[in-house]
Amino acid sequence: MILVLASRRDGGARRLVNAWGPGQARLLTADDLSSPGWSIRTEDPSSSRAVVQGEVITVGELTGVVTRLPAVTSHEVRRIQPEDRDYAASEMTAFLNYWLSVLPCPVLNPPVPTGLCGPGWRSEQWVMVARRLGIPVRPRSRDVQPYLRAASGGRASSGKGTHAPPVGRAGFQVAVIGGRCIGGGEHILAEYAEALATAAGVPALTAFFDKHGSEVRFVDAHPWTNAFDPQVPDAMRDYFRRAGAASAPDTHRGSVKP
Repeated sequence: MILVLASRRDGGARRLVNAWGPGQARLLTADDLSSPGWSIRTEDPSSSRAVVQGEVITVGELTGVVTRLPAVTSHEVRRIQPEDRDYAASEMTAFLNYWLSVLPCPVLNPPVPTGLCGPGWRSEQWVMVARRLGIPVRPRSRDVQPYLRAASGGRASSGKGTHAPPVGRAGFQVAVIGGRCIGGGEHILAEYAEALATAAGVPALTAFFDKHGSEVRFVDAHPWTNAFDPQVPDAMRDYFRRAGAASAPDTHRGSVKP
């Protein structure tokens, strides 16, 4: 079974579950975290139990988890008293960070201290990494006037801000899922996207590019993929199959391990 950890409002998450079928995948939300039946066994994570849509399942049944939730927010914990929701959301986020880290199955993407589904980098951080990798990037700058006004108590400032045309929509996007690239149409874009995924330490991301003349330039990236792309569910399931097989113990009689 594949779990999709997401907001209950996430239409893309439901698209993934529907693509795999109700018997093969389920949606896990913050509502499930406040249901009784969870059991964590640190000495044997596979025997731990989780509650998904009211049913208790054994973690060992999972073939993979897709994380589409950077953190649990107070808006997601509707079963908790309003005055306790901020605290509950923080505790749920901390719990999920641990739980996802010790699961015996592959996770897309594994959690990091700053996010449940991979690094929550800002656009500038992605651009900086792209530059270090030698990937051409679209120039950008920020208007500093709002910051100057705030620093001067709201009064107009004589400082000169930097301005640039709006970023706009990127012309190409490439999804990387476990080394498989989807979209873009150009081989160089796949190479750039794979390099970014490796640098970010994530098996899945989407990178955005545009063209300036004959040059392809990096625009932005994030650690999610478009669940409405019909190729994405198949690529994810294939990744879970390959990653699960690679991590399974070799039980073949007579085999010799190095």
